[in-house]
Amino acid sequence: MTGRAERFEGAEFRTSSYSQPSDSCCAEVALGGSVGVRDSKDPGGPTVAFGRESWARFIDGGAGR
Repeated sequence: MTGRAERFEGAEFRTSSYSQPSDSCCAEVALGGSVGVRDSKDPGGPTVAFGRESWARFIDGGAGR
């Protein structure tokens, strides 16, 4: 089993299209076998990992569906 940091090493993290360059609070997301979320201000810091199904439920809930 690999650690979270190893799991997302080299992954392409993306920032929301709603984010502005001057935003001080933004998360980045990397999609793969699982979904990684990290703080855009600290890309070398911790990454939270979600299973794909859990991430989909989170996004659906956040969209008010």
